[in-house]
Amino acid sequence: MKPLPRPAVPFTIVLVLLATTASLVTLVWDGAFPDPSPKPLVNRVLAEARGWSAATLLLAIPLTVASLRAALRGSTRGRLVFIGTLAYFVYTYLEFAVSPPFTALYLVYVAAFACAIPPLVMGAASIDLAELHATFGTRAPRRATAAFCLVFGALLALAWLEDILARSVAGSFGWPMGAHAVGHVVHALDLGLQVPLAIAAGVLLLRGRPSGDLVAAIMLVNGVCMGAALTGMVAWSSAASGTTVWSAWPFAIAWAVAIAFALTFLRHAADA
Repeated sequence: MKPLPRPAVPFTIVLVLLATTASLVTLVWDGAFPDPSPKPLVNRVLAEARGWSAATLLLAIPLTVASLRAALRGSTRGRLVFIGTLAYFVYTYLEFAVSPPFTALYLVYVAAFACAIPPLVMGAASIDLAELHATFGTRAPRRATAAFCLVFGALLALAWLEDILARSVAGSFGWPMGAHAVGHVVHALDLGLQVPLAIAAGVLLLRGRPSGDLVAAIMLVNGVCMGAALTGMVAWSSAASGTTVWSAWPFAIAWAVAIAFALTFLRHAADA
């Protein structure tokens, strides 16, 4: 396996600094996400952003730093985890950047996902797919992982398409307002990024393509980080509004399932 390109390191260092800054500012400053509704009792958008930022700060950032160090030491597993966390950062800060409202952190968001893209591309391009496929061997749970990826992609697509198609058929078009504008962005990014990634991983694994191991690893690690972020988002929002945090249990279960699949699959990536 070729070494991880050295230019990936400074990009990642800047990314980690930007993500840490954005997360901490969001957690301590009420103005990080102005509320879209007039005189609200609870700023749910800010509460959700704080839950997401807490997960980024406590899981995604440490995982990125640890996996980068492992990747630089020649660890195949570390490199796969590293690339997967970068996919999470691209999605997260692209969403934050293009979602309203316009905030003081806007350029931080843009710079963060911009810094995540080069090391993601460099890391993925440096992997010899045939060697990676051989590293995983024949005992890797490719069919089970493929099934998980396909089910995840299908459920996520159905969750958003039901409302989108219903509104389209009813001719309910127009400019999304307030918090609905954020949902509009989430739907586009999930359907345009998360769903294709999951489906591609499942199909490539079922067909036995070497690229399936790489795409599946990215999807699984990204799924673990996303699961933590969604669980934190719902739990924080529920606590802020005075309802029970147990409303986050479906997301916590999905997160646990993603962790189980990621650990089971990635343990077959033999390290040098």
